[in-house]
Amino acid sequence: MHFPTFTVVVAREANRWTATVTDGLEPGTVVNREFEHFAEVDAGMRAVLHGVTGVDPAQFYVRWRYRFGGDDVTGLVQEYQEAHRIAEEVAGWREGVRARLVATLNARISQRAIADLLGLSHQRVNQLAHRPVPEASEVVKPGRWVPY
Repeated sequence: MHFPTFTVVVAREANRWTATVTDGLEPGTVVNREFEHFAEVDAGMRAVLHGVTGVDPAQFYVRWRYRFGGDDVTGLVQEYQEAHRIAEEVAGWREGVRARLVATLNARISQRAIADLLGLSHQRVNQLAHRPVPEASEVVKPGRWVPY
């Protein structure tokens, strides 16, 4: 099955995020939208493309390009997005492991000792000790990352 691909260029103009479809539509079709927040661009443009083409968003690809001040900074934006995703996964893993460790050690050593081990305040350890503890199967170690 062939999924269409649309190229969308994102820029910052007059304190708004602008998104323009530059490739993938019928010749002469121009689609521009403005967004107040960057987080709205992806879903907003997928909805616009669905409305213009009738193609379900799960059935097309978007090739994002980012241009600011005349410069194409797509590579840097995508690298940041990947770094952010990885950091979120690692932070989630750390939080889960920490919660399980606090729960395991709480009946064995003092909360001050746990705090010293984890580099936290004993008040923070007390807060963690009173939260639900994730099951081991819920604490997933992120995969290995290979830079591209």
